[in-house]
Amino acid sequence: MTGVFHTWIDGDNERDDQNLGPRFESVVRLGDEVYDRDGNGGVRHFTGLMLRRNRTDRFIDSGDFAKFPARDKLQGQIKLAGRTAYVLDVSAEGGEVETLYLDAETWLPLRIAYDDDDGRTTIDLSDWRSVDGHRFPYVSVESDGDKAYDITETTVETKLAGPIDAALFVPPVSRAIEMSGPDSVPLRLQGGHLFAPVTIAGKTYSFLVDTGAQDILLDAHVVREAGLTAEGALEASGATRTSGLKLVRVPELDIGAGRMRDIVAASLDLNSSTGGAFKIDGILGYPFFAAAAVRIDPVTMKMTFGVPGSLPVVGDAVPIETDRSFPEAHARLNTSVDGLFIVDTGNAGAMLLYGPFYAKHSALVDQPTTFHQNYGIGGAMGSMAANLNAVEFGGVSLYHVDTEIIRSKSGAFADRFDAGNVGLGILLNFIMTFDESRNAMYLQKSSAFDDGRSKH
Repeated sequence: MTGVFHTWIDGDNERDDQNLGPRFESVVRLGDEVYDRDGNGGVRHFTGLMLRRNRTDRFIDSGDFAKFPARDKLQGQIKLAGRTAYVLDVSAEGGEVETLYLDAETWLPLRIAYDDDDGRTTIDLSDWRSVDGHRFPYVSVESDGDKAYDITETTVETKLAGPIDAALFVPPVSRAIEMSGPDSVPLRLQGGHLFAPVTIAGKTYSFLVDTGAQDILLDAHVVREAGLTAEGALEASGATRTSGLKLVRVPELDIGAGRMRDIVAASLDLNSSTGGAFKIDGILGYPFFAAAAVRIDPVTMKMTFGVPGSLPVVGDAVPIETDRSFPEAHARLNTSVDGLFIVDTGNAGAMLLYGPFYAKHSALVDQPTTFHQNYGIGGAMGSMAANLNAVEFGGVSLYHVDTEIIRSKSGAFADRFDAGNVGLGILLNFIMTFDESRNAMYLQKSSAFDDGRSKH
């Protein structure tokens, strides 16, 4: 895919727009407040990882890292692109650690690198030019290690000291689902997953309700039947990294009385990419939850939704972060270990622990002796069955929680920041309300609540 990018900087305000094929993203920084608006109009107010990363990005870009050497740690020298580079670990106050590679001759940055999802992301900077006495890299290449999916940005023009429209720095507001009032649709529980009816081009399909998915995803057969065109070649991150992901423009997608227009969705042959394990029409992910307040009642098997803020508060508030386009919340394991977990209605199990987290906290569970093969996007992944004595989540304690320890070394379940997933095995104990554009989530014990004490 090809597209354009544009950056405006005015003091402590900055805006970065990127159009890449159908996909659009705009990041607006107002002092220490950072907002991200995507092509579907969903807005995230960063409060977690992405805010911390933005702080260090600014610390490096401004050159302030050179003024505060106590925040830099020299790791040595390496050869990079045929040049000698000093390697510095840099962290702004309240920021993430990023690695900066400085040219030993020019002192200009050759590369910036940071932990991202299941590996390292690098940004290589080159073609440095002087504009009115200031230095700018005119080429940058962002890579997650899979070169086929690198993003190359080539600067065409740089302007300094000109007027910038103040309207560019107005905090964005999420686009809401179109509906006159809240509505409910029936849910179907099959194979440990929740499904809801979704209508596209006059035909109704069954979509997985998945708070852990960053996109609305259409199976390839839905794209064909709706007469849509898939574009681009992207990488999907599921059980493993896999190719075959494309983007598709959906003029209208209806859920009950709700209407979502001009949606940029993802498309994948789900049957092929999961080895035949996942024959579904699609996935209802973050863009829906960003556009609506959504309540899931596992007892009545209904999903009630309306525009953000339209549902009365039911249950206790659970602090969440939505920086990465899914809800993340803290849980405490065995009364002693805290972790940040994806709240994942698309996970049929009770709890997953990711390999990087388990490697640090293997004493949480007895040595697993049962091994499984699980299937997801990208194919199969190995896991080990375990049991947690206690999990405190949303202020509620649950006991003898069945847990899968995922052994993948790549893909979504090898994430370096989240400890794992809280899945339906736990969530079905609650009436869940998600108001993600407001960074809000509420849990109320359902009439079927079971804390698990009776398991043993």
